[in-house]
Amino acid sequence: MPRDPGADDLLSEHPDGVAATAQRLRTVLLDAHPQLEERVRHGWHSINYRDPAAGFVCALFPGAERVQLVFEHGARLPDPEGRLTGTGRQVRALEFTAPDGVDPAVVVPFLDHAVELGAGLRAR
Repeated sequence: MPRDPGADDLLSEHPDGVAATAQRLRTVLLDAHPQLEERVRHGWHSINYRDPAAGFVCALFPGAERVQLVFEHGARLPDPEGRLTGTGRQVRALEFTAPDGVDPAVVVPFLDHAVELGAGLRAR
C-alpha cells in the first residue's frame, strides 16, 4: 500500500528529530508489512495502520519530543523485556526519541504479533 501523503504534512509540524523518528518508524512498519494501509487521522494527530485481515493494528503519535508507536491490543502482546509502556486495559506503546533508536529487531516482532492477534480476534 502507498504511504499517505498527508503524513509528511502532519510531521512538518514537529521538530526535525521527531519527524525523522516517525519517518523511520513508517519505513520499518511498511517494509515489514507492506499490506498495511497507512492513513493520517488529523483529529487524533496520528498516522494509523490497518491490516486487511487484522483491522486497526497500530498508530504513530508524534509529540513534542518523542514518537509513540501505539498498539491497539498492546496489553495482549508478549513483552518479556518490559519494553511496552502504558497501564490501560487495552493499548500499549513503544516510545522513541531519535531515529537511530528505532530498531527493526524490536519493532517488527511486536508488529508481527499485533497483526496475528488482530486477525485472530476478528476471525472469531
